[in-house]
Amino acid sequence: MSGVVQADGRYLYERLNEKTFQRLCNALLAHSFSETRCYPVGHSDGGRDATREVDGQLVVYQVKWTSKAQQKPATWLNEAIAGEAENIRRLVREGAKAYYLLTSVTGTAVPKRGSMDKLDHHLAKHEKDFGIPIHIWWRADIDARVDAAPDALKWAYSDMLAGHDLVRYLIHGAEAQAHDHALRKLAMNVIATQWDDDAKVKFKQVELTSHRLEDLFIDVEAVRMAVPNNIVDRTSVQSESVRLGGAASYLMSAHRPFTLIRGEPGQGKSTLGQYVCQLHRAAYLGEPIPADAPAADEPVRDPRLPLRVDLHDYAAWLAGVDPFDAAVQKPRATLRRQGSLEEFLAHVLTVHSGGLSATAVEVAGILERLPVLIVLDGLDEVARAQTRERVVEEIDRFTARLRTAFDAQVIVTTRPNVGSLAEPTPDRFEAIALDRLSDSLRTTYLHKWVKARSVPEKEHRNLERIFHQRSAEPHIAQLANNPMQLTILLSLMYKRDNSVPANRTDLYTSYMETFLDREAAKTPAVNEHRTDLEEVTAFLGWRLQADAEKESSNGQLPIRELQRLILNYLYSVDKNVGLVDDLFTNITDRVWALASKTQGTFEFDVQPLREYFAARYMYEFAGADDRTFDRSEILRHLVRRSYWLNTSRFFAGFARPNELAGLVEALEEERDEGTRPRQLRLSAWVLLADGVFSGRSKTQNRAADMFLDDLSVRFIHEVLAEHDDLPVPTLDRGAKYLADKLLDLVSEVPASQATSERLDLATYLLDDADAFYDWWHPHMQRAIGSDCETGWLRIGTAFHSASRLTPQETTTLALTDDNAAAAALNAGLTPAPGSQPEHRMVQAVLNGHASDLPCSAPTFAASLMRVLRPQNFLRMADSTVDQMLAIVGHLAPDIDAQQRQRGFRRVKDRDPRFADLQTASKFHKGQSHTTSPWSNTARVLTSLLGPSWLAAEITVIGAAATNYITGGDLTPGSQPLGPALDHGRLLAELRRNRTDVSWWSEQHNAHPDPLSRATWLLGLLAVAEEHVVNQHLPLMNATLNALPENMRQALLMSSSRIGLTIARPLSHDTLLAAASLSPAMALAVAHYACQRDRVLSAGRDIPGLSTETLTAMAPFSAAAWPVHMVLMERMRHARHAFDFTLLKTLKALGPKSQIPAVTVRFPPEAAAVILGSPFDYPMSAVHAAAMSGERAATMYLADVATQASWFPV
Repeated sequence: MSGVVQADGRYLYERLNEKTFQRLCNALLAHSFSETRCYPVGHSDGGRDATREVDGQLVVYQVKWTSKAQQKPATWLNEAIAGEAENIRRLVREGAKAYYLLTSVTGTAVPKRGSMDKLDHHLAKHEKDFGIPIHIWWRADIDARVDAAPDALKWAYSDMLAGHDLVRYLIHGAEAQAHDHALRKLAMNVIATQWDDDAKVKFKQVELTSHRLEDLFIDVEAVRMAVPNNIVDRTSVQSESVRLGGAASYLMSAHRPFTLIRGEPGQGKSTLGQYVCQLHRAAYLGEPIPADAPAADEPVRDPRLPLRVDLHDYAAWLAGVDPFDAAVQKPRATLRRQGSLEEFLAHVLTVHSGGLSATAVEVAGILERLPVLIVLDGLDEVARAQTRERVVEEIDRFTARLRTAFDAQVIVTTRPNVGSLAEPTPDRFEAIALDRLSDSLRTTYLHKWVKARSVPEKEHRNLERIFHQRSAEPHIAQLANNPMQLTILLSLMYKRDNSVPANRTDLYTSYMETFLDREAAKTPAVNEHRTDLEEVTAFLGWRLQADAEKESSNGQLPIRELQRLILNYLYSVDKNVGLVDDLFTNITDRVWALASKTQGTFEFDVQPLREYFAARYMYEFAGADDRTFDRSEILRHLVRRSYWLNTSRFFAGFARPNELAGLVEALEEERDEGTRPRQLRLSAWVLLADGVFSGRSKTQNRAADMFLDDLSVRFIHEVLAEHDDLPVPTLDRGAKYLADKLLDLVSEVPASQATSERLDLATYLLDDADAFYDWWHPHMQRAIGSDCETGWLRIGTAFHSASRLTPQETTTLALTDDNAAAAALNAGLTPAPGSQPEHRMVQAVLNGHASDLPCSAPTFAASLMRVLRPQNFLRMADSTVDQMLAIVGHLAPDIDAQQRQRGFRRVKDRDPRFADLQTASKFHKGQSHTTSPWSNTARVLTSLLGPSWLAAEITVIGAAATNYITGGDLTPGSQPLGPALDHGRLLAELRRNRTDVSWWSEQHNAHPDPLSRATWLLGLLAVAEEHVVNQHLPLMNATLNALPENMRQALLMSSSRIGLTIARPLSHDTLLAAASLSPAMALAVAHYACQRDRVLSAGRDIPGLSTETLTAMAPFSAAAWPVHMVLMERMRHARHAFDFTLLKTLKALGPKSQIPAVTVRFPPEAAAVILGSPFDYPMSAVHAAAMSGERAATMYLADVATQASWFPV
């Protein structure tokens, strides 16, 4: 690039040269002072670039420009003045009374230390030396005068313009200026061309009077799936809703620069990209946008230069095919070595500008100076896995380079990623998903559709009545979930009233029939050759879909190639070849389902139509000459390939009732073969959700049974819990049957490690609190007072089912320990105020056993937990802690101020004294940036409910918050620990004695009770200096292992949260010393020795920790995150010689461990062990094991078809 935008300047003076910058300064002077005399640029000027007289006194102006950012601007300018000393003295002798130096250098404003104040000190000396005042116009002074200058002056120096100033110039000013005319012409030509390209919806509907994008666009709602990993401060994210509202509105606000948009087929991803680009283009072209258009309440104030690129075109270009050339081209065997997105964008600009030359250098210049919006549409249409990896690699490189761009927004669209294919880096990209259409959006679209079709009012009311009646049916509602299917539904309802199909494939078939009826009525050739045309179109769907996978084609066919293919096909199947001449004698822009969008080529309107016809061809014509041909074999090949997932949905949808059992058997065989365990299960799940098997209940139940095995539960649960972009079967299409079966498994072995995910999946499918309670309650009744009580209380967390237990049942609960009481609390148990069960639940909160549970029920104990959760006090110390807590599996609850207020109201309703707790938790006058809220909260909590581990943890958090100074008062006669405990004194003493070895020894000896000893230990770990910790390691180890089990468990969780987020670090040497004592001591120290490696996904090995020690450290749930970190790094280094003992450590972590993604390829033996017992291992390890087997290359489907002789052609 030719320069870099300075962060502190809005004009790029570095793009000017010395002479041009002098002319700019002279123009600013002349604009401000008409009497200014400007001297010729480039001449010997004797130290004066401009002069003027003020009250008869001469004022001299000198210009100093540099293209380089100055590290010491005050020194540089001081030396510049010193270099002009001889000229200045001469000018003073000739009558100069003031001297101004105008510069492009940036000053800093820090009082006394900034370069501006530093230079003022030098200027005072120069003024005394020269005898006249000397002034500096810094860069900011020049900026201010350029801001105030007229547009004509700015536009005369357009090279310095950037951002929205440059946009305004291109829209309004460049045409009148010779300079930058080429840039304006290029940009405006591309904008105008793409405006026309994107002005209409891609899916051309039957008999609409308008296909204008803005007439049919609805702003589909979006949900956030993931924020970029590189966001450090997550407080703003925490305050944002996961539900983003309309996707277009969200993208227009450009909250984040890089966005990955996922959406199911027909969900409107491409239309969204078109529409957002059009809003920006309208500002350039002066085109009106209707006032009621979504996301366009007013014209775009700060438009971006929008460029929309189809990624299948980019993939074709990488393969050596020019996607914009109608000539027949063969792809290269290997992809281009040099194929950056900038190079392809240059080609796109050249093509869409009418042939104006554009290069990668010019693209870089545009990115440097202009705010841009680049929509990279259809990553899922890049069929070849290797090509897709290269495309994603180039996108990642491109977005990395955009750090030096002026202001770039990049949007990538794709379908849900069933096959774990390459996607842009989550480090930079936010991931959002288009949601299913709400009732209101469906109605909005209906109104737009009837208007676009000019439906009479009476028929409009009738259609709306039918639609609302039928969409109450689950199957029709499911079909109406996305815009494309809703379009087809409305068209069929308008034609046929109530007679519409209830499944996806039949919906498309009926629609294409109505489309063909219309074409046949208009075109005699279509009517005459209708059957052959349907067959040929199906063949073309197959051919284009298969070629896209095999040859990286972009789905287009030149007219001559299209004619040749049809002719050859008809000839090979002994059909009348006259169809070709009849259809193409008078070429139009459409031949039934094929349309000409690029001159000289034909393609299917949208990818789902191509996939529908490809599936139809395979179903109707594969094996047509073989009586023994088994269609289910095709399905097996389809579900192995993620690119063919949508095609497999159409294919299975064609199956007749007597073929369904064969399809299920094929899926079972594919599952048992185990080559693609995740992809197969997700694909089969989609088929179940589509209602493919609903024609036969027994067959459908058999299909649902496929998802009862442990591996299926893990994969389906993961996707539904984290992504929510899988369709979900309705109750009568397998959901009710599957939910009942899963609940049966739960009841058979409630203590199974699989119970949690089986239960989540069952309740997700059932979504019926009453039905769940009817199942759960009898089991809970039998479990009361037994060893199974805690397990069934945990199961009752679903729908807060324990809240419906009778008072008698509640009082008879044993709640034998803190874990049982915490389970009751989380399940919503609502005991009588002051009762023994409530007391036990409150004790579980105070003992630290509910801190990582949601506790969302409106009960006293749950409200107490929400307002006093340690995470609240960690967040007060450091607003960025949530990311770290969540990434390892600690709860990072999204609780806003209103939710906390409601919690305080509930506890104050119980006892007005809790108002003191609310007061104590806030900063008050004189307490700003002190530790007062921590110690005051702990003190009030203790006065209300007695000494507790929760109060101790809050105090230690305050002591470890190094950015806050010690504050708060001390209770006279108190002690830091023991029966005279005062939390203000504890916090102050922990800090004051962090370096005093003897104080810590004295406190340990003086206070032998378990709470004091545990508090002492946590304070040592989190606050004391390292030499103090090392001196006490044996004593710490003895103390830790002597604590009661429930207290040791709570301490390690507290230590984990503090060490992970805010505490000072300890060294690996200290960790190794602790590891020589006991695994529990090693884990406690590891929370501080590993915390400096804050990006956990990076991992870091600690060689001295043996695998045996790691394994013993692992079974402490979220607190075992240091084990995760070390294990990840060892597994990365085990690529070529895998250490099978690591599997034992992985197993010890357990299925709930949220170990970050394991980027390792397991050897087949290790993968088989993990996949054979998936609930013994973390989900990320199960995922990695599945991927290890799925990476083998798969034969292209076209080659499979040829090898197996599916077709005659």
